[in-house]
Amino acid sequence: MSTKQIAFVAEPIEAAEAEGVRIRRSIGSERLITLDPFLLLDHLTVPAGEGAESVGFPRHPHRGIETLTIVLSGQVNHRDSLGNDDTISKGAVQWMTAGSGIWHSEMLVGHADGNDSIQLWFNLPAAQKFVAPGYVAKAEDQIPQVPVPAGFVRVIAGEYFGVKGAVSGIAVNPLVLHIHLEPGPGLTVPIPAGFLGGVYAARGSFESGTKTVAEAQLGVLGADDAVRLRATDAGPVDIILFAAAPLNEPVMQYRSIVLNTAEQMAEAVDQIAAGTFPV
Repeated sequence: MSTKQIAFVAEPIEAAEAEGVRIRRSIGSERLITLDPFLLLDHLTVPAGEGAESVGFPRHPHRGIETLTIVLSGQVNHRDSLGNDDTISKGAVQWMTAGSGIWHSEMLVGHADGNDSIQLWFNLPAAQKFVAPGYVAKAEDQIPQVPVPAGFVRVIAGEYFGVKGAVSGIAVNPLVLHIHLEPGPGLTVPIPAGFLGGVYAARGSFESGTKTVAEAQLGVLGADDAVRLRATDAGPVDIILFAAAPLNEPVMQYRSIVLNTAEQMAEAVDQIAAGTFPV
């Protein structure tokens, strides 16, 4: 097994898109526009002690993508045009398929601990751009947790040493892990051949080879089949590892609509204007 190296460390930008929410964006910014098939990586936080007021992202449309939200603390409420109205809490995840079109809102509640959430967008393959939309949530106790030296690995999607993730059916079939490590020996994580992706320091910092990834930084992975991770001596770290095979397809993006051609995009824009979206 050859150890995958971190090719480079990406700094996030601060995106001002939701009043009351700090958004640190590592993918989907002018610094790192895309990491095929990943379109966006946002780290969303609400300060502790903000009370029970919901802040975030009111009703808006999506088409042509899938999203995954991982809640590290606080709560996230999801409402959509399919009739789903669901609030998930610390340790839970939610997966949404926009497909042919969906309207939804995502509102964050901080309470005493604040809110700390990660959101990933996956591109849908051209052949599946217009699948039926859907929504699935998994509570903390539904996500398999594997003990490792000095920590644990929560298997959100994909497979880790024979343990299958809680979320299945994402079109690009990604590997998504939440890795918690205390200072110590660290661990080596196998990654399927040909996958692209990254390791994000959600809390704390970690080392991989000669690179150190500080909190809120993204380590973009090279092309080998495993990555070695170790918490720095400063304290524990929570890492979100994600990887998938690239689609190598055209991307036409207009805000939260991601399609393959200008004609498809024109149709979506016209439908939103006419009030007939989603179809």
